[in-house]
Amino acid sequence: MLTITGATGHLGQSLLRQISSRGDQVNVTTRPQSDRSLLEGYCNRIFNAPLEDTRALREAFENTDTVIHTAALIDIRRGNLKAMTEVNVRGTENVINACRQAGVKRLVYVSSIEAINLQARRRPIREDFGFARGNAVMEYGETKADASRLVTAAGLSGELETVLICPTGIIGPWDYKGGIFTRMIKQFLAGKIPATIPGGFDFVDVRDVAGAVLAAVEKGRSGETYITSGNYLKISELLGILEKAGSVYNRRMNLPLWLARTAGNFSELWSRATGAEVLFTRGSIEILQTNALIDSAKAAEELGYRSRPSEETLRDTVNWMVHGAAVNPEPAFI
Repeated sequence: MLTITGATGHLGQSLLRQISSRGDQVNVTTRPQSDRSLLEGYCNRIFNAPLEDTRALREAFENTDTVIHTAALIDIRRGNLKAMTEVNVRGTENVINACRQAGVKRLVYVSSIEAINLQARRRPIREDFGFARGNAVMEYGETKADASRLVTAAGLSGELETVLICPTGIIGPWDYKGGIFTRMIKQFLAGKIPATIPGGFDFVDVRDVAGAVLAAVEKGRSGETYITSGNYLKISELLGILEKAGSVYNRRMNLPLWLARTAGNFSELWSRATGAEVLFTRGSIEILQTNALIDSAKAAEELGYRSRPSEETLRDTVNWMVHGAAVNPEPAFI
Protein backbone atom coordinates (compact mmCIF):
# COMPACT_ATOMS: atom_id res chain seq x y z
CA MET A 1 0.00 0.00 0.00
CA LEU A 2 1.16 3.52 -0.86
CA THR A 3 0.27 6.68 1.05
CA ILE A 4 0.79 10.14 -0.45
CA THR A 5 1.02 13.52 1.23
CA GLY A 6 0.20 16.57 -0.88
CA ALA A 7 -2.07 14.65 -3.24
CA THR A 8 -4.10 17.72 -4.23
CA GLY A 9 -0.92 19.44 -5.43
CA HIS A 10 0.48 19.45 -8.95
CA LEU A 11 2.75 16.40 -8.61
CA GLY A 12 0.26 14.61 -6.36
CA GLN A 13 -2.42 14.82 -9.03
CA SER A 14 -0.13 13.25 -11.62
CA LEU A 15 0.88 10.51 -9.17
CA LEU A 16 -2.76 9.65 -8.49
CA ARG A 17 -3.50 9.30 -12.20
CA GLN A 18 -0.52 7.04 -12.84
CA ILE A 19 -1.23 4.86 -9.81
CA SER A 20 -4.88 4.60 -10.83
CA SER A 21 -3.96 3.61 -14.38
CA ARG A 22 -1.90 0.74 -12.96
CA GLY A 23 -4.78 -0.48 -10.84
CA ASP A 24 -2.90 -0.03 -7.57
CA GLN A 25 -4.41 1.20 -4.31
CA VAL A 26 -3.30 4.38 -2.60
CA ASN A 27 -4.23 6.29 0.53
CA VAL A 28 -3.75 10.04 0.85
CA THR A 29 -3.41 12.57 3.66
CA THR A 30 -4.98 16.01 3.45
CA ARG A 31 -5.47 19.15 5.47
CA PRO A 32 -9.00 20.02 6.62
CA GLN A 33 -9.23 22.83 4.03
CA SER A 34 -8.09 20.69 1.08
CA ASP A 35 -10.37 20.25 -1.92
CA ARG A 36 -11.33 16.59 -1.63
CA SER A 37 -13.12 16.64 -4.98
CA LEU A 38 -9.65 16.42 -6.58
CA LEU A 39 -9.17 13.05 -4.89
CA GLU A 40 -12.47 11.34 -5.61
CA GLY A 41 -12.18 8.20 -7.68
CA TYR A 42 -8.43 7.86 -7.19
CA CYS A 43 -7.99 6.93 -3.53
CA ASN A 44 -8.65 3.98 -1.31
CA ARG A 45 -8.88 6.18 1.82
CA ILE A 46 -8.53 9.88 2.59
CA PHE A 47 -7.07 10.78 5.99
CA ASN A 48 -7.35 14.17 7.65
CA ALA A 49 -3.71 14.39 8.72
CA PRO A 50 -1.98 17.77 8.42
CA LEU A 51 1.80 17.79 8.62
CA GLU A 52 1.84 19.31 12.11
CA ASP A 53 -0.13 16.36 13.56
CA THR A 54 2.27 13.43 14.02
CA ARG A 55 -0.39 11.26 15.64
CA ALA A 56 -2.78 11.67 12.71
CA LEU A 57 0.05 10.99 10.28
CA ARG A 58 0.97 7.81 12.15
CA GLU A 59 -2.62 6.58 11.97
CA ALA A 60 -2.72 7.37 8.24
CA PHE A 61 0.52 5.47 7.66
CA GLU A 62 -0.59 2.28 9.41
CA ASN A 63 -0.38 -0.76 7.07
CA THR A 64 1.54 1.34 4.54
CA ASP A 65 4.63 -0.06 2.83
CA THR A 66 5.80 3.23 1.26
CA VAL A 67 5.01 6.87 1.98
CA ILE A 68 5.50 9.40 -0.81
CA HIS A 69 5.95 12.82 0.74
CA THR A 70 5.21 15.61 -1.75
CA ALA A 71 3.49 18.21 0.45
CA ALA A 72 5.36 21.52 0.68
CA LEU A 73 4.95 25.25 0.98
CA ILE A 74 6.47 27.19 -1.92
CA ASP A 75 7.06 30.94 -1.76
CA ILE A 76 9.43 32.78 -4.09
CA ARG A 77 9.35 35.90 -1.90
CA ARG A 78 11.68 36.71 0.98
CA GLY A 79 10.40 37.00 4.54
CA ASN A 80 8.32 33.83 4.78
CA LEU A 81 11.09 31.59 6.11
CA LYS A 82 9.32 30.78 9.39
CA ALA A 83 6.18 29.46 7.71
CA MET A 84 8.16 27.47 5.14
CA THR A 85 10.35 26.00 7.87
CA GLU A 86 7.28 24.84 9.79
CA VAL A 87 5.83 23.06 6.76
CA ASN A 88 8.89 21.96 4.81
CA VAL A 89 11.27 21.11 7.65
CA ARG A 90 9.22 20.46 10.78
CA GLY A 91 6.48 18.85 8.68
CA THR A 92 8.99 16.51 7.06
CA GLU A 93 10.43 15.67 10.48
CA ASN A 94 6.90 14.73 11.61
CA VAL A 95 6.45 12.54 8.53
CA ILE A 96 9.72 10.74 9.31
CA ASN A 97 8.70 10.13 12.93
CA ALA A 98 5.24 8.96 11.91
CA CYS A 99 6.80 6.53 9.41
CA ARG A 100 8.99 5.06 12.14
CA GLN A 101 6.10 4.73 14.56
CA ALA A 102 3.82 3.13 11.98
CA GLY A 103 6.43 0.65 10.76
CA VAL A 104 6.64 2.06 7.24
CA LYS A 105 9.37 0.39 5.21
CA ARG A 106 10.26 3.18 2.73
CA LEU A 107 9.90 6.96 2.47
CA VAL A 108 10.24 8.62 -0.94
CA TYR A 109 10.74 12.33 -0.39
CA VAL A 110 10.21 14.85 -3.18
CA SER A 111 12.79 17.56 -2.60
CA SER A 112 13.80 20.16 -5.21
CA ILE A 113 16.71 21.10 -7.43
CA GLU A 114 16.83 24.26 -5.32
CA ALA A 115 17.95 22.12 -2.38
CA ILE A 116 21.13 21.30 -4.30
CA ASN A 117 24.10 23.65 -4.06
CA LEU A 118 23.51 25.69 -7.22
CA GLN A 119 26.31 28.09 -6.28
CA ALA A 120 28.97 25.51 -7.16
CA ARG A 121 31.03 26.64 -10.13
CA ARG A 122 31.01 23.28 -11.90
CA ARG A 123 28.37 22.32 -14.45
CA PRO A 124 26.34 20.28 -15.10
CA ILE A 125 24.71 20.08 -11.67
CA ARG A 126 24.77 16.58 -10.16
CA GLU A 127 23.72 14.85 -6.97
CA ASP A 128 27.27 14.84 -5.59
CA PHE A 129 27.22 18.66 -5.33
CA GLY A 130 25.49 18.14 -1.99
CA PHE A 131 22.68 20.14 -0.42
CA ALA A 132 22.83 23.89 0.06
CA ARG A 133 23.78 25.09 3.51
CA GLY A 134 23.12 28.78 3.96
CA ASN A 135 23.80 29.52 0.29
CA ALA A 136 20.56 28.57 -1.49
CA VAL A 137 19.34 31.22 -3.92
CA MET A 138 15.93 31.51 -2.21
CA GLU A 139 14.62 30.77 1.27
CA TYR A 140 12.48 27.97 -0.15
CA GLY A 141 15.62 26.18 -1.27
CA GLU A 142 17.11 26.46 2.22
CA THR A 143 14.09 24.75 3.77
CA LYS A 144 14.11 21.97 1.19
CA ALA A 145 17.84 21.44 1.78
CA ASP A 146 17.32 21.21 5.54
CA ALA A 147 14.48 18.74 5.06
CA SER A 148 16.57 16.69 2.62
CA ARG A 149 19.31 16.32 5.23
CA LEU A 150 16.74 15.06 7.73
CA VAL A 151 15.46 12.45 5.29
CA THR A 152 18.98 11.34 4.37
CA ALA A 153 19.91 10.99 8.06
CA ALA A 154 16.79 8.93 8.69
CA GLY A 155 17.86 6.53 5.96
CA LEU A 156 21.37 6.24 7.33
CA SER A 157 19.96 5.31 10.74
CA GLY A 158 18.75 2.01 9.30
CA GLU A 159 15.24 2.31 10.73
CA LEU A 160 13.70 3.49 7.48
CA GLU A 161 14.61 3.25 3.82
CA THR A 162 14.70 6.71 2.24
CA VAL A 163 14.98 7.87 -1.37
CA LEU A 164 15.04 11.51 -2.48
CA ILE A 165 13.86 12.91 -5.81
CA CYS A 166 15.02 16.40 -6.80
CA PRO A 167 13.01 17.70 -9.77
CA THR A 168 13.75 20.89 -11.64
CA GLY A 169 10.98 23.37 -12.55
CA ILE A 170 7.81 21.29 -12.82
CA ILE A 171 5.33 22.14 -15.58
CA GLY A 172 2.44 20.24 -17.09
CA PRO A 173 -1.29 19.53 -16.73
CA TRP A 174 -3.50 19.12 -13.62
CA ASP A 175 -2.11 22.02 -11.61
CA TYR A 176 -5.47 22.95 -10.14
CA LYS A 177 -3.94 25.08 -7.40
CA GLY A 178 -2.23 27.32 -9.94
CA GLY A 179 1.49 27.22 -9.21
CA ILE A 180 3.94 29.82 -10.44
CA PHE A 181 4.60 28.34 -13.88
CA THR A 182 0.94 27.52 -14.48
CA ARG A 183 -0.04 31.12 -13.65
CA MET A 184 2.68 32.34 -15.99
CA ILE A 185 1.33 30.21 -18.83
CA LYS A 186 -2.24 31.42 -18.23
CA GLN A 187 -1.21 35.05 -18.15
CA PHE A 188 0.90 34.71 -21.27
CA LEU A 189 -1.93 33.08 -23.22
CA ALA A 190 -4.18 35.93 -22.06
CA GLY A 191 -1.71 38.50 -23.38
CA LYS A 192 -0.79 39.78 -19.92
CA ILE A 193 2.99 39.31 -20.07
CA PRO A 194 4.35 42.26 -22.05
CA ALA A 195 8.05 41.58 -21.48
CA THR A 196 10.60 38.78 -21.51
CA ILE A 197 13.14 38.61 -18.71
CA PRO A 198 16.71 37.39 -19.25
CA GLY A 199 17.87 33.95 -18.19
CA GLY A 200 16.41 30.48 -18.24
CA PHE A 201 15.88 27.31 -16.28
CA ASP A 202 15.44 23.58 -16.64
CA PHE A 203 11.77 22.63 -16.97
CA VAL A 204 10.46 19.08 -16.54
CA ASP A 205 7.09 17.47 -17.23
CA VAL A 206 5.14 16.64 -14.08
CA ARG A 207 4.26 13.23 -15.53
CA ASP A 208 7.92 12.31 -15.93
CA VAL A 209 8.67 13.35 -12.36
CA ALA A 210 5.74 11.25 -11.14
CA GLY A 211 7.10 8.29 -13.10
CA ALA A 212 10.49 8.75 -11.45
CA VAL A 213 8.89 8.87 -7.99
CA LEU A 214 7.04 5.61 -8.61
CA ALA A 215 10.19 4.04 -10.05
CA ALA A 216 12.00 5.09 -6.86
CA VAL A 217 9.44 3.16 -4.83
CA GLU A 218 10.59 -0.05 -6.50
CA LYS A 219 14.13 0.63 -7.75
CA GLY A 220 15.60 3.52 -5.78
CA ARG A 221 18.58 2.73 -3.55
CA SER A 222 18.03 3.69 0.04
CA GLY A 223 19.95 6.78 1.08
CA GLU A 224 20.31 8.00 -2.50
CA THR A 225 19.23 11.22 -4.19
CA TYR A 226 18.09 11.34 -7.82
CA ILE A 227 17.85 14.53 -9.89
CA THR A 228 15.07 14.55 -12.50
CA SER A 229 15.62 17.21 -15.12
CA GLY A 230 13.92 18.02 -18.39
CA ASN A 231 15.11 20.63 -20.86
CA TYR A 232 16.91 23.93 -20.35
CA LEU A 233 14.95 26.79 -21.89
CA LYS A 234 15.49 30.51 -21.92
CA ILE A 235 12.32 32.30 -20.86
CA SER A 236 12.10 33.73 -24.38
CA GLU A 237 12.25 30.18 -25.79
CA LEU A 238 9.58 28.97 -23.39
CA LEU A 239 7.23 31.76 -24.44
CA GLY A 240 7.99 31.06 -28.10
CA ILE A 241 6.91 27.43 -27.71
CA LEU A 242 3.78 28.59 -25.90
CA GLU A 243 2.93 30.88 -28.81
CA LYS A 244 2.88 27.91 -31.15
CA ALA A 245 1.05 25.63 -28.72
CA GLY A 246 -1.61 28.25 -27.99
CA SER A 247 -1.79 29.74 -31.49
CA VAL A 248 -1.22 33.22 -30.07
CA TYR A 249 1.21 36.00 -30.78
CA ASN A 250 2.02 38.57 -28.12
CA ARG A 251 4.39 41.41 -28.89
CA ARG A 252 6.79 41.78 -25.97
CA MET A 253 9.90 43.70 -25.06
CA ASN A 254 13.15 42.23 -23.74
CA LEU A 255 14.06 43.60 -20.32
CA PRO A 256 17.76 44.08 -19.53
CA LEU A 257 18.91 42.24 -16.42
CA TRP A 258 19.33 45.36 -14.28
CA LEU A 259 15.76 46.41 -15.01
CA ALA A 260 14.42 42.91 -14.40
CA ARG A 261 16.13 42.83 -11.00
CA THR A 262 14.70 46.23 -10.11
CA ALA A 263 11.23 45.14 -11.24
CA GLY A 264 11.60 41.95 -9.18
CA ASN A 265 12.29 43.98 -6.06
CA PHE A 266 9.27 46.22 -6.62
CA SER A 267 7.10 43.22 -7.47
CA GLU A 268 8.01 41.60 -4.17
CA LEU A 269 7.28 44.76 -2.19
CA TRP A 270 3.95 45.19 -3.95
CA SER A 271 3.03 41.57 -3.22
CA ARG A 272 3.77 42.00 0.48
CA ALA A 273 1.77 45.22 0.64
CA THR A 274 -1.27 43.93 -1.22
CA GLY A 275 -1.16 40.17 -0.74
CA ALA A 276 -1.29 39.69 -4.50
CA GLU A 277 0.46 36.74 -6.14
CA VAL A 278 3.39 37.62 -8.37
CA LEU A 279 5.28 35.70 -11.03
CA PHE A 280 8.72 37.17 -10.49
CA THR A 281 10.73 38.38 -7.52
CA ARG A 282 14.40 39.27 -7.12
CA GLY A 283 15.05 35.70 -5.96
CA SER A 284 13.33 34.05 -8.92
CA ILE A 285 15.20 36.36 -11.31
CA GLU A 286 18.48 35.23 -9.72
CA ILE A 287 17.48 31.56 -10.10
CA LEU A 288 17.17 32.20 -13.84
CA GLN A 289 20.80 33.40 -13.92
CA THR A 290 22.31 30.22 -12.39
CA ASN A 291 23.08 28.53 -15.72
CA ALA A 292 21.01 25.57 -14.60
CA LEU A 293 22.48 22.81 -16.74
CA ILE A 294 21.36 19.64 -14.96
CA ASP A 295 22.53 16.02 -15.18
CA SER A 296 19.94 13.26 -14.73
CA ALA A 297 22.25 10.42 -15.74
CA LYS A 298 21.97 8.73 -12.34
CA ALA A 299 18.16 8.65 -12.48
CA ALA A 300 18.33 7.42 -16.07
CA GLU A 301 20.69 4.57 -15.18
CA GLU A 302 19.09 3.42 -11.94
CA LEU A 303 15.41 4.34 -12.35
CA GLY A 304 15.05 4.12 -16.11
CA TYR A 305 14.17 7.80 -16.15
CA ARG A 306 13.91 10.01 -19.19
CA SER A 307 12.01 13.18 -20.00
CA ARG A 308 9.93 14.24 -22.96
CA PRO A 309 10.41 17.28 -25.21
CA SER A 310 9.19 20.60 -23.81
CA GLU A 311 7.05 21.11 -26.91
CA GLU A 312 4.96 18.06 -25.99
CA THR A 313 4.63 19.18 -22.37
CA LEU A 314 3.49 22.68 -23.24
CA ARG A 315 1.12 21.48 -25.97
CA ASP A 316 -0.57 19.09 -23.54
CA THR A 317 -0.67 21.78 -20.85
CA VAL A 318 -2.39 24.24 -23.18
CA ASN A 319 -4.85 21.58 -24.36
CA TRP A 320 -5.75 20.76 -20.74
CA MET A 321 -5.83 24.37 -19.58
CA VAL A 322 -7.65 26.00 -22.50
CA HIS A 323 -9.67 23.22 -24.08
CA GLY A 324 -10.22 20.87 -21.13
CA ALA A 325 -8.80 18.06 -23.24
CA ALA A 326 -7.83 14.71 -21.78
CA VAL A 327 -4.08 14.06 -21.94
CA ASN A 328 -2.01 10.92 -21.50
CA PRO A 329 -1.05 10.61 -17.81
CA GLU A 330 1.90 8.26 -18.33
CA PRO A 331 5.58 9.23 -18.10
CA ALA A 332 7.80 9.34 -21.16
CA PHE A 333 9.69 6.20 -20.13
CA ILE A 334 6.80 3.74 -19.88
